[in-house]
Amino acid sequence: MDNNLQPGQMLGPYRIINQIGQGGMATVYKAYQPSMDRNVAIKVLPGQLAESREFAARFQQEARIIAKLEHPYILPVFDYGESDGISFFVMRYLEAGTLKNKMEAGPLSLNEIDRFFTQLAEALGYAHSHGVIHRDLKPGNALVDEQGNLFLTDFGIAKILESASPRLTQTDAIMGTPAYISPEQAKAIKVDQRSDIYSLGIILYEMATGRVPFVADTPLAVILKQISDPLPPPSVIKADIPDSIENVILKALAKEPDDRYATAAEFLAAWKRALEEKETSARRAPERISTPAPRTVISSPMPAVRTQPKPAPVSKAAPKPRSSTGWIVGCIVVACLALAIGGIAIFGTGFLSLLGRTTDVPTQTATEVFDQPTSVPFLEATTIPFSTGKILLEDDFSDSDQWGTLTDFNNSIEYDGEALRMQMFQKNWYVWSTPNSETYENIHVEVTVTNNDGEPTTSFGIICNKQGKTPSSYYLAMASDGEYAIARAIEGEDDVFLTNNDEWAYSDLIEPNLSTYRVGADCGYGTLTLYVNGKVIASVTDYTYTSGGVGLFAWSGLNVSAGDVTFDDFIMTSLE
Repeated sequence: MDNNLQPGQMLGPYRIINQIGQGGMATVYKAYQPSMDRNVAIKVLPGQLAESREFAARFQQEARIIAKLEHPYILPVFDYGESDGISFFVMRYLEAGTLKNKMEAGPLSLNEIDRFFTQLAEALGYAHSHGVIHRDLKPGNALVDEQGNLFLTDFGIAKILESASPRLTQTDAIMGTPAYISPEQAKAIKVDQRSDIYSLGIILYEMATGRVPFVADTPLAVILKQISDPLPPPSVIKADIPDSIENVILKALAKEPDDRYATAAEFLAAWKRALEEKETSARRAPERISTPAPRTVISSPMPAVRTQPKPAPVSKAAPKPRSSTGWIVGCIVVACLALAIGGIAIFGTGFLSLLGRTTDVPTQTATEVFDQPTSVPFLEATTIPFSTGKILLEDDFSDSDQWGTLTDFNNSIEYDGEALRMQMFQKNWYVWSTPNSETYENIHVEVTVTNNDGEPTTSFGIICNKQGKTPSSYYLAMASDGEYAIARAIEGEDDVFLTNNDEWAYSDLIEPNLSTYRVGADCGYGTLTLYVNGKVIASVTDYTYTSGGVGLFAWSGLNVSAGDVTFDDFIMTSLE
């Protein structure tokens, strides 16, 4: 039976308009339904199946089940039937693309991945609760409308074809989408809902990395890889994927069904936890490479690495070993040129090493004076302060092209109204941004900081005397619980906390748990001074760096899953 329907041809009560799609298992047409005055999509199954008695019985049985599925993220089946030896489903017609189209258009953001995955998982869980296994889950079977809503299609068609003609299924259905089938389906053995879990895991893998895990020259070779080859971890393809997300994907793609999530709901819950936790040792830090640029330039792809966490402020935590991974260049030559006006740098733990060393404090040229109740001329925290020195840079963040911005799996640095907002999406995560690549010396810097998350161990502060594109610099930090530190970073070496015997410490002069602080720093003439709300918290002497760049940073605590800080009213003046 020829399934090549022509425009104007009637299929039962439906008038064919044109063909809109074709795959290994079916052909899809746009058609008009006069009785309802609407367009519909008609999925026509292979004509040769009409010769199979088994198919006719199975089609009626499965079609009734599929037509009863009613869910916001499942494309509804309006009708099904047989006309002139042609079996077909009638579905809602959508002017929409597919999830496959969305992924081919470019990398998905984390929010998009979360939305699409959530909708897929909820639709799949609903179908499973009604005893329906999809068996052909893939991005091409998920329609996406203009509002970003997803509609899953083609439930049960693979089962209909399999029962009617094993030969057809093995040569067309399975071979048509080998990149997404489960190992047990590839072996042509009985499957249950965990087979769909595997296919959903492949889709999540592809959304997160930009490619499927198994590729080969032939479909058969891909199928054999699904059965026997070890899964390439997502981080091999995209190194900045958090461990928590990677672990969820790895479990979903276990070769043995018993090792996977048992249900779509369990899979979805694990994904949501991973988004909250993001327990990883990866580290990325945004930085201004050169002069200001439109924020869209920041979306250029950048390499990433895995390093160790920074020493987040903790309440007298047990000692931790230091690490010396060192500096890692944040862009290749071509990418650096592309980001010549705003880019990214990646730090190793030489920039900020772990707290609580068990070894002696190294010999250093710093002399510390701290907890001095000395007032300096600060105004209210919500206003730009008065300074007697020459103003070198002043920014109320109303111009969104001044500071470097970046959003990815791990963090977000973006303008939020007339402020610069830094968000960390996992614990012990450090992000920073600079306004330019200028070199300054003998400066006083102030900025208003709002701790949006209210976490007392979220820390923030000022970077000064940064040495070009290296991590070498000073940084002056405080946390809402009253902790503070002034530190020196040298490329390729462990950081040295110049205050408090190389550790974080508390100051009674920092009023705890305020929503907003005015943070200041003096960097010049061999002296580093940290101010909070008009009081000197600590001052040290160090002559390692005498000039360099400036920046702002935020740092999520060691025992929290995220951090959220906003900066406003920045001013930098010369020291008099």
